[in-house]
Amino acid sequence: MAAAPAGPSPEFVYVGVSKRSRLLSLADLDAVAQSLVAGSLAVLPTETGAMLAAMATSEPAVRAAFAAKGRDPAAVMHVACASLSMARRYAHLDARAIAVLGAFTPGPLSVVVPQTGALPDGLVTVDGTVGIRVPDNPATLQVISAVGVPLTATSVNLSGQPSASVEPAALRALHWPAVDRIYVVVDDEAVAFSAPSTLVRLTGPEPEILRPGPVTAEMLREYW
Repeated sequence: MAAAPAGPSPEFVYVGVSKRSRLLSLADLDAVAQSLVAGSLAVLPTETGAMLAAMATSEPAVRAAFAAKGRDPAAVMHVACASLSMARRYAHLDARAIAVLGAFTPGPLSVVVPQTGALPDGLVTVDGTVGIRVPDNPATLQVISAVGVPLTATSVNLSGQPSASVEPAALRALHWPAVDRIYVVVDDEAVAFSAPSTLVRLTGPEPEILRPGPVTAEMLREYW
């Protein structure tokens, strides 16, 4: 997908988490969640880096996330859920999927599993499957829960480029939609891993690690 020329940047509104709980204040939480529900994008912290979030159930919002990154729509995005209960509404989780998600998430693990048909086809699903992730960050899980549906789980960067920092100068390089503001949730203690999440496909008779990461094959082996 060819990136459109960047238009005027929105205002980046930075909100920090509590030092003790690493949660957002309820006022900030409501502002971030309502912005996402209205179709905007947000930048949220995870244990593997900053995440570009859009409501994964809204095709226009997901398309805005693709456009922001200049990403080919054929390169589907994974989604971030807040719990197994939420994930079950959008994915068919067999005993094997529940075991690995239950053991290693919240954390740096994404699983590809059969989807239920409740998400936009072809943007966050492919060939009847969806990638599910439960990030290990209190504020991000708080936002996902407040929105009530999964959010896109993709890094904050132009497609094919290294992940950007959350400084305004770096964020301005993305092709943001025509919105007044983009909320950026800041948690200085968020990043625990330099590598992306481990990606495991659980749709065939044997699990397949599609992308190695912090959760190793040895760690996973006892769960299948």
